[in-house]
Amino acid sequence: MNFRTGIKIGAVSNSISFALNFLSVIVVSRLLTPSEIGIFSVSVSILGVSHVLREFGVGQYLVQAKKVGDNEFRAAFSVTLWSSWLIAALIFFGRHPFSNFYSHEGVADVLALIAFNFLIMPFGTPLLALLQRELEFGKLAVVRITNSVASTVVTIAAAWAGESYLSMAWGAIAGHIANVILLNTIRPGRILMLPTLRGLGDVFRFGSLATVSSLLAQIGTAMPDLILGRTLGFSAVAFYSRADGLRNMALGQLLRLVRGVYFPSFAKGLRNGEDPAALYSKVMLYLVAVTAPGMALAAVIADSLIIFLFGPQWESASLLATMICIMAVVTAPYTMASSSLIASGNLRLLIASQSITESLRALALLSSIWVPLEHAVAALIAATVISNLLYQRALSKAFGLGFLQLMKRLMPSLVLIPFTIVGPFLVVVLIPGEERTASQHFGIIITGVLLGGTGWLLGIHLLSHPIKSEIKMMASGASAKIRRLIKRP
Repeated sequence: MNFRTGIKIGAVSNSISFALNFLSVIVVSRLLTPSEIGIFSVSVSILGVSHVLREFGVGQYLVQAKKVGDNEFRAAFSVTLWSSWLIAALIFFGRHPFSNFYSHEGVADVLALIAFNFLIMPFGTPLLALLQRELEFGKLAVVRITNSVASTVVTIAAAWAGESYLSMAWGAIAGHIANVILLNTIRPGRILMLPTLRGLGDVFRFGSLATVSSLLAQIGTAMPDLILGRTLGFSAVAFYSRADGLRNMALGQLLRLVRGVYFPSFAKGLRNGEDPAALYSKVMLYLVAVTAPGMALAAVIADSLIIFLFGPQWESASLLATMICIMAVVTAPYTMASSSLIASGNLRLLIASQSITESLRALALLSSIWVPLEHAVAALIAATVISNLLYQRALSKAFGLGFLQLMKRLMPSLVLIPFTIVGPFLVVVLIPGEERTASQHFGIIITGVLLGGTGWLLGIHLLSHPIKSEIKMMASGASAKIRRLIKRP
């Protein structure tokens, strides 16, 4: 299955899963109290690192390995089984200290159910990775949607039946049981097998490095909340969270979708002997053409987006949102660097880059001891520039992809940024900034998006950007479907 088809299937399955999860949130929010939902949220947060340790890089190992026969698959299953069951035991027998710390027995009840979930997971995780390796995106979509349906139905039913804060835990268990049943149907006979000691060396060597990389990423995600909460207080954390949430809403879903297809596709390309530098540059030419202009547009109209979406009390997050969106533009050429290094087995290069990057980000955030939040975020942008240099060095070492070579290939996409933002920038400048009404903010958003989209399309047309053919293909496909619907009696 090709990359384009994988993206289409992933977009559909992600949309359905998002809609089901959103439905679950809406219904459960009306059936349970904030306190009940909070108990589950705290319990899950306690286990943030546990999921990284449970996975132990096995899924990534199976996707990128040059060969996966019965022995390699059984070894991967064995590592997943032992790590998951060990963590399940630690969670179950260590649940009461956590409940005592939060002074609520409900935390222990949720952790006990989650521990049971960890017992189920090993019977599905390796097979999911195998489907990903084989680019079976259609089957993966069916598994994901089935998981979401089972989880949503059971969560809502449990909440309706009075299971309180345990409802979401029951839903998660149902989702993973559905995974196991469906995967056993897709690949019968590969769910239940005896663990083995043979061939564990390769899995452990790759998994240990992959786990270190995932832990660094997890630390990087949690770092702003942990540091800013201590240096500037909870209000600063909230403003940063709202500002970063704007970036995540616009960019996060897209990157997760692309990464889910890109990682196995890149790994398969390497196994087939394709040039990694050419593979990376080709995908990034298209991705940067969307993400960099989109984030630049969000930076220009960030003030109106923040105030219109979240209310005037969040106005202090506007400048932060602009800065964070600019940071996203700066990082755009390297958003798939980590996935590429993992897929090629260059984990030591990735860990070296991540270690320095997260250290610099920590220093930037710690500057909030002496400077305001806006200055700390500016320091984060400087750290991001250095991070780009580190990832560029890793790409150069791993794939022979130099900076000038990459920038030359991505220039048609980067040039789309001024085409996109010139119109919205004029709108923001022409409408007075002080005391804008809600309707003015809404007008800026709508006008900015329309002008930005028009400028983006104009730039694609004038530059004859390769994405032009993709847009034409999508437009012709959509028009053909509309014609068929019109002709249908």
